[in-house]
Amino acid sequence: MAQLLKLTLSEFRNYERLVWSPDASLVVITGENGSGKTNLLESLSLLTPGRGLRGAPLAQLGRDNATSWGISARFSFGEERLELGTGMAGAGDAARRVYLLNGQQVRNRDALEETLSAVWITPQMDRLFSEGASGRRRFLDRLVMAVTPHHARELLAYDRAMTQRNRLLQTRFSEASWLGGLEASMARHGTAVAAGRREMVQQLCLFAQSSLGAFPAVNVTLLCEIAEQLDHAPALAVEDLLREQFAANRQQDRERGRATFGVHRTDFRLSDLQTGLAAATASTGQQKALLMGTVLAHARLVEDYRGTPPVLLLDEPLVHLDQNRRGSLLEIVKDFRTTVILTGTDEAPFEDLRAQASFVALKQGKFPG
Repeated sequence: MAQLLKLTLSEFRNYERLVWSPDASLVVITGENGSGKTNLLESLSLLTPGRGLRGAPLAQLGRDNATSWGISARFSFGEERLELGTGMAGAGDAARRVYLLNGQQVRNRDALEETLSAVWITPQMDRLFSEGASGRRRFLDRLVMAVTPHHARELLAYDRAMTQRNRLLQTRFSEASWLGGLEASMARHGTAVAAGRREMVQQLCLFAQSSLGAFPAVNVTLLCEIAEQLDHAPALAVEDLLREQFAANRQQDRERGRATFGVHRTDFRLSDLQTGLAAATASTGQQKALLMGTVLAHARLVEDYRGTPPVLLLDEPLVHLDQNRRGSLLEIVKDFRTTVILTGTDEAPFEDLRAQASFVALKQGKFPG
């Protein structure tokens, strides 16, 4: 069981200084809009692989443009205690992200990859199926990272190689060997990204075949040509195909100013397993139910893979859910063997958790008392 014991924030978002020790593993945080509820959840998400629940640039995380900020959290994993930390040091071009494990600075996030996993729901995700594919892709990759943390490194390496190739196509188009090296890197890391997504979707579909409470069983379909190639050919052969495709696309990509093929164009489709209703055509309430069903199934998948369930960060989770599903969600979270934090503007909708949860009110970045 991953249980949050203590959270310390310094100059982070709207928090000048916060030291919080939750009284229970199930927590309800209430407060007005702008009080800092989502910021608190974001701080915990930044202790996991990736860029957190907002994906915000490093320099935007400090309070009032502070040149440094810090997050520290102590967790218990059964008998083991771990203290994780991250923050920003320096300013301008010298700004850099720092990571700490049990009070000792580590070179990079790789050392923290296997320590903590978390999944989350935010109000912004209510638009996941009505907007572009980039948001769905980020959501999908977060699900992969919670299962296989090194996926974040593969994504970063692919994006770096692609950015360098895009620039080179515009400035030194004749540098065939240099372009070839970057395309080989894109092919290698892109194949790994596609394989990670493919594996996670296959496993998630198994865990999501049965409904949980009032939330529907779901089906996830990965929309990726490269993942489809992996169904029929070994990874090395797929790498060769990708490298050839990138080379063939150079002139086209130069004219368009971007790579027109690759794992950065992946999408996925979510639907109700029983009715076939696609999230893209469902009502807002149905979309929220499908999304919640996916996250709950994924939490079971993470526990199966890693031996402990992920921390659940549920920001305004009851919005757009009908009364039946609200009640079902509150019953489900009572049984999770991990820290679960739910937020809302009022306590009343969470009243059924009164006996099990710790209720705290947040005001302008501070807990009273």
